[in-house]
Amino acid sequence: MDRIDNQTKSRARAAIRQLESPLRFLGEFAREPFSVGAMWPSSETLSRAVVDCCDIGPGTTVVELGPGTGAFTGLILKRLDGRGRLVAVEINATIAEILRRRFPHCEVIEGSAEQLPYHLDGGRVDCIVSGLAWGSMLPRMQSLILRAILKSLVPGGQFVAFAYAHAAWLPTSRQFRRRLLRHFSTVETTPIVWRNLPPAFVFRCVRA
Repeated sequence: MDRIDNQTKSRARAAIRQLESPLRFLGEFAREPFSVGAMWPSSETLSRAVVDCCDIGPGTTVVELGPGTGAFTGLILKRLDGRGRLVAVEINATIAEILRRRFPHCEVIEGSAEQLPYHLDGGRVDCIVSGLAWGSMLPRMQSLILRAILKSLVPGGQFVAFAYAHAAWLPTSRQFRRRLLRHFSTVETTPIVWRNLPPAFVFRCVRA
């Protein structure tokens, strides 16, 4: 019986590894580009830069929007050390299932970011981390999601997001930056993280 259980677990782990591969991630982007947003998972270097911008620790409540296959998720859970709460909101059903299998201690919600207040039952959180592709997002959707983020952050709460360096000049990217400056008391950016495909930088914002 134990042997059968081990074989079943091995097959499950192999299936998860296949789903988590960068090529599968690229396939999900090709199949649903507007829900996946990025063509390739974030690198470990970018992931650490994002999480290092977050003032989180035991007891903190964190929301991750568009977590993908979990490049940031594992690092956030490590910081929380089993004494905080992480809610991941992922619109892609396949990727949401990967997250549930990889991170059983993370609350995975299959849904859209603009419905965040609904997903949280009107509650507020300390930090929101974004893996969404803001530069390729239509202005109306930017506005809806940022409104949901502002409603869901406690005063002094943090919003951390990354942006691709090559897209910084795009009208949608420039509009996103203007929105951040309008709605947050502090907006800081990191140097470009070159060890990512494509290179990116991180926004660290504090809600008034």
